[in-house]
Amino acid sequence: MKFNHAIKSFLKYCSLERALSPLTLNAYQKDLDQFKSITTAESYDVKDIDKELIRSYLYVINDRYKPKTLKRKLATLKSFFNFLEREDIISVTPFRKLHIKIDRSKHLPKTIKESSLSQILKYAYLEQRKFCPTSKIYRETTRDICVLELLFATGIRVSELCSISPTEIDLKNNKLKINGKGNKQRMIPLCEKKSLKILKEYTHLYADILHDSTSFFLNRDLRPLSDQSVRRIIKKYSSIAGVTENITPHMFRHTIATMLLENGVDIRNIQILLGHSSLSVTEIYTHVSLSSQREILLKKHPRKNI
Repeated sequence: MKFNHAIKSFLKYCSLERALSPLTLNAYQKDLDQFKSITTAESYDVKDIDKELIRSYLYVINDRYKPKTLKRKLATLKSFFNFLEREDIISVTPFRKLHIKIDRSKHLPKTIKESSLSQILKYAYLEQRKFCPTSKIYRETTRDICVLELLFATGIRVSELCSISPTEIDLKNNKLKINGKGNKQRMIPLCEKKSLKILKEYTHLYADILHDSTSFFLNRDLRPLSDQSVRRIIKKYSSIAGVTENITPHMFRHTIATMLLENGVDIRNIQILLGHSSLSVTEIYTHVSLSSQREILLKKHPRKNI
């Protein structure tokens, strides 16, 4: 079987039998296309792909990506060849007896400074007050504030935020249903008063549109808000607030997780909030900032009482 045909079969299996999300399928497609491009595997029959070809591919990409990304790309290939072996398309996966060690050193997640976060939210609300409540720009600014507040209130991924439908956000019972990675659903309570208030205002302003929309967050053309649009929103209000940090949507997720942990929230509750399938993924947040450690040692060190 030629490589391109094998990719189609694999993705069809992932979609129909594993029910993987479109985002995951797209990531698999990109990883396999990259392997095909670098190794010219397109010209191969899949049963002729061997360990050496995989080694040469990893040699090329090793310096291009962080360990986490390398591990993901490797996992995609392993899953692909395991599928081919199970389907008897190849007799044995080329990963059999192939030992690849990737640097597993953990990079601490980047968080947003509390002062920067405060400034961004402050200036977003100040920006809203500049406009007439009946104007289009007031409505769009209200949406922008909702995006910022919800990212920080819940720690959801930007892809999860953009895929929220109007029926999945319940402002009567203050809860949000999220379809996470691997189509795993989780329910997040909406408790923070300021975020609830702005969400209710947004829902009121967009009520006539949301009634027939499949997406809760809409762009100026009333189409679903994209990941890139969310990044532009964050960049816009960072600039207005005079914040020079390069802040990404995922940093909101890192920030709320770290802050909750430092405030004594049990790591398993944080795991559920973030939708991590494994506690080991959440444990990266068990690092505590030096300033927090210093404060704890100053106030709590037992030497004071000895």
